[in-house]
Amino acid sequence: MTYLNEDNIRFVNHILIEEFGKANKPPRRGGTSGALIAGLLSQNTSDHNRDIGYNRLIERFDSWEKVANADLDEVADAIELAGMKNRRAPRIKALIETIHEKTGGYSADFLLKIPHDEAFEWLVSQKGIGEKTAAVFLLFHRGAPYFPVDTHIRRILGRVGWFPIGTSAIKIQRAMTEICPPELMKDLHWNIIQLGKSICKPRNQKCRQCPLESVCDYGASL
Repeated sequence: MTYLNEDNIRFVNHILIEEFGKANKPPRRGGTSGALIAGLLSQNTSDHNRDIGYNRLIERFDSWEKVANADLDEVADAIELAGMKNRRAPRIKALIETIHEKTGGYSADFLLKIPHDEAFEWLVSQKGIGEKTAAVFLLFHRGAPYFPVDTHIRRILGRVGWFPIGTSAIKIQRAMTEICPPELMKDLHWNIIQLGKSICKPRNQKCRQCPLESVCDYGASL
């Protein structure tokens, strides 16, 4: 198993930046509240379907206040293609209503102004927002030191040998948040996902094209 330490993390980060560049996550329409709602829609759904559901929600309601005041069926209909509409619609409305109760408005910008650990705890206390969604939000919106782990990252870090195959995403996330230098988190998270989408796929992976082949347990075993 490839040893996980700061030196190896820096080395892999350097290789991936050479391959894919720096993290380039464009801002999403809808501000900070929109980012949280998109994260809520992303769980167990493809990025494509999440984006369709989110964009239809934005197009139908031009403010989060209107979403909060809309009938549940209207919200569910807007996000239908993202899946699980009957579970997600009440969670979206509840999240917006909770933000309004806390701030008097409909923006989640307050999460950028309080200590990041308090923001994290507030986020994971909301229905439908797990540790990964909270970590993505805080990493990309305020540069807080969290390392989100999705299915691509879980698969690749297992194949490389940093974690045993089958380790849960949340265990990897917590460990990487502790070990990874904070200044590397955004680029490393982003670029491992790019690697997972283009080369290190669940099936039909392209190991001979992979920039990490020389440091990957899985690639060496082939």
